[in-house]
Amino acid sequence: MPREPIPDELRRFILTSVPSVPFVEAMLLFMAKPDTALSVDEIARGLYMPLSAAAQVIDALRDARIVTAEPGSVDGSRFAPAPELESMLGQLADFYSRDLIGVTDLIHSRTARRAQQFADAFRIRKDS
Repeated sequence: MPREPIPDELRRFILTSVPSVPFVEAMLLFMAKPDTALSVDEIARGLYMPLSAAAQVIDALRDARIVTAEPGSVDGSRFAPAPELESMLGQLADFYSRDLIGVTDLIHSRTARRAQQFADAFRIRKDS
């Protein structure tokens, strides 16, 4: 059975706003417990990653206005997306649950394209 294509609006959002698969996975952990502050340790354990990597992912989610720091907590954050992102994040979560491979391939294509552009910058050309 062929995969359902990723809607254009969601495709644009992923390509412009989603830096990595752990970013999406952490977002999903926060979405699963919207009324609970999650610590860096909880995200690290949930994603099987080092604390430093989890902290970077949470920082990226804060910068993207998807989570916010929990007042009075040392390192807790909670799901609190900017209103204009709520619908798109819901679509991302839904589509990710139905087509994990399609979404992760799209995310990886973004990073692969950047790596190729970086490598191309060092290519020696005949006309140089």
